[in-house]
Order: sequence, then C-alpha cells, then structure tokens
Amino acid sequence: MTERFTRRTALTYAGALGGLAASGCLANRPVRHVSGRLRHACIGVGGMGRADAEQIASHPEVDIVALCDVDQDLLDRAKELYPEARTYRDWRALLEDEAGNIDSVNVTTPDHMHAVITLSALAEQKHVYCQKPLTRTVAEARAVAAAARRTPVVTQMGIQNRSKAPYRSALQLFRENHIGKIHQVHVWSDRPAGWWPQGVGRPEGSDPVPDDLAWDLWLGVAPGRPFKEKAYHPFVWRGWEDFGTGAQGDMACHLMDPAFWFLGLGAPTRIRSEGPPPNGETYPLWSTVHYEFEPNEHTTRGPLLFTWYDGGRKPPRSLLADLGVSEPSPPAPEAETQTEVEAQVGAEAAAEVRPTVVPANGCLFVGTEGALLADPYAPPQLLAADRFAHVEIPEGQAVNHWHQWVDACRGQALASAPFEYSAHLTEVALLGNVALRFPHETLVWNAKRMRFPDRPAANRFLSSTPRQGWG
Repeated sequence: MTERFTRRTALTYAGALGGLAASGCLANRPVRHVSGRLRHACIGVGGMGRADAEQIASHPEVDIVALCDVDQDLLDRAKELYPEARTYRDWRALLEDEAGNIDSVNVTTPDHMHAVITLSALAEQKHVYCQKPLTRTVAEARAVAAAARRTPVVTQMGIQNRSKAPYRSALQLFRENHIGKIHQVHVWSDRPAGWWPQGVGRPEGSDPVPDDLAWDLWLGVAPGRPFKEKAYHPFVWRGWEDFGTGAQGDMACHLMDPAFWFLGLGAPTRIRSEGPPPNGETYPLWSTVHYEFEPNEHTTRGPLLFTWYDGGRKPPRSLLADLGVSEPSPPAPEAETQTEVEAQVGAEAAAEVRPTVVPANGCLFVGTEGALLADPYAPPQLLAADRFAHVEIPEGQAVNHWHQWVDACRGQALASAPFEYSAHLTEVALLGNVALRFPHETLVWNAKRMRFPDRPAANRFLSSTPRQGWG
C-alpha cells in the first residue's frame, strides 16, 4: 500500500477512536450524492455477499465495477455474473486502485473485518452498505458511528427485515396504541443450534491451506492461527470469538430492531446474563441476557425490562400462556383416508380462536393493555388474540432495502438503517456478549464514558487489538 493510503487509514482509526463522545445530527449532515449511475464495488462475494451483490446490481442505475474476495473460487463465480468487473483478493488494493473509479462499496465479510474495511472506505469517502452486525466490538461500533457522522456519504446496515412488510405492519399497529405503555420486551432467536458450532474448543493441528484461499488475508485483524478445514471458512466462523459475534451478534440486529425503532431506546443502564460463559474460543450454546433501560414516553414509569434469549430459549411459559401463545406442536400424522381428512378439517374449523404459536424468532412488546408480537417473517399479531379480534392488521408496504440505499446515494431517498442508528443497535447487542463472560452478575453500564465502572475487568472486552501489521 502507498504511504498516502496507509497514513489516511491510520488517521481514520485514530480520529474515530478518539472522538467517541462526539455527537452529530444526521438530518443536518451534508451528503455528497452521486449524480449519475452508481459505480459499485463488492467486498466479499460468497454467501450473503453474493446475495448483497445481486440485490445491489439489480438496481437499474448501478454498475458493478470491482469485486473482491479472499477465496478465488468465490471470486471466479462472481466474475461469471459480472464479467466487466475488475477482481481483487485484497480489499486494500481495491480501495487504492479503484479510488477514482467507484462511488460505493458493500462490506459482506466475516464480522471481524467489518470495522477496518468500513472505516477505510469511509476515509475514501465512499458510500457504504455493511452487513450486520456492523462491528465485532463496542469500541469499533463507536468508531464507525463517529466516522459516519463526519463523512458526507450514505450508509446502511444490512438489516433488510426492517424494510419488509412484517415489521412495517407491526410499526403501524404499535402507533395505533392498542397495547398501552410498554413495560417488558422479550426478543429470542433459534440460533445457533443447527446453524454453526458454538460451545466447542479450538481444533487441534492444522490442514494445508487450499490453493484458492488467501488465509492471511482471511485472518486480517484477528490473531493468527492455523487453518483447519471446515472449522472457520466459510460461514462457520460465526461462533468463534476472534471472528464472529455468536447468536446475539448475528440475529439481535434483526430481532431487537423493532424495539429500538418503535420505542426509541437509548443505552441500557444495567445488564445481567444467565447461562454458561464463553470458553475462550467460542460463544456458549445458549444464553439469556437481561437489560434495563430508562423509561420514556412509550413505557411505564419504572425501568423497561428487556430480555434476549438464544439457543432455543424463549420467554417464560407463564407469560406466553397468559397471552394465549403456545409452543409449536409436533406435526400431525398424515391423513390416509378422505374420512380422516374431513375429520381434521372439521376439528380446525370448530376452534373459534386458535392459540398463537410462538415463532422461532421474534420480538414481543408487553404493554399495560396487551402485547404485540413482531415476527420478521410473518404478519404481526396483537395478543391475547381474542381481545383484539376486531382490530384489522394493516398491510405493511415493503421496500427493497438495498435499492433504498442506492436511491439514497443518488439523493432520491433516505436510508432507514444508517450507521448513526445501526451502530447503537449493534453496540447493545455486543454489550450482551460482554455480559456473557460474567454470568449472574449485574453490570452497570456508563454509556457516556463507555465503561463498566463497577466491574473494570469487563472493560477489556469492549475492544480488541488488531494483529501486527493490520492496525
């Protein structure tokens, strides 16, 4: 890399990390919009990276001009889809060589590389679309937010459920004020079971690095370790502390989003976790994290109690039962005769109000007059259902999350998940990961100072030191 690029990147890190307390107003920040077609570069083109590229490229005013991936096989497959694009293995070379040829990038890599690539792209004043979670550590989230506030570009985090119909319908229901003041929020995910390994130790030994994988570039800012086949690349990196953010980092940005969006939540004041702590290599198989937030106009007077569950854990059955929500039943045996089919249909029709089944992933608002269940993949529901049978569920108007960002880059829309918002959402999720290391302890959080004043040992998990040569 040239001295110009290296120094600029270093100054970006220093400035962003040094200005964590800075504040700014998104509405008043000038933005350098693109006047013509958006010239775009894709950094990370496998898995979700391929999906991001396809969605962005499907906008009629976008040209994919550059592609980057540390895996040559994935890069070759992307090149087949965008034959005119120039290809790179090293994102640093792409940002340097294409500085005058691109307007924007998407960052769709393992979590540990999000911040360094995003900060570098912002230093080059490129519009950025970054996958969730925005960063791997709290300090990185603060740094990215600060850099975004002072850079005249459009940013968006990849929480596409925010732009789909179910959440937009849930927002309309919330604004109709059916359930009163909110006093509890429960958010849960089925991850990680069946998705990627957690609760495991580091595999012994090493395997030859495949010819098509640039392992040192894949490691990037993370500490060095031997390559092990099927242990880290692709996708299964999510459960490893050095590379991913576990179940909460992966899904909380999707599932906590309605709570922060609808309620306008600030920083938590207290955090307490339950469950096994991380083992020093991977996150645990399950966890429950309790947050407390200061009340606001949407909540009751006491602190808002906010609970995250993963690994198949869900809100208390007593609460769900009171709301008429049941656990999913095993599938009924397949009917073998017409008579049996008619019997099954008749039994279903006879039930006046069938109980709501708790989804695998969801966000539940519990208010003084009822509850609202926001499911990212299905229409929202007011609970208990029989109490709100007269309420019509509004039809949410979906928009394309990627196209919205492209249109915002061109001055024709506003991004709905800019880094100024999504960095805060990411930070709260990552604070939960810090709390996992101190199970059953109540950690007091001072957001302004970015410290746990009563538990100094927790502060070292708010940041990490990049590998030598990657700072």
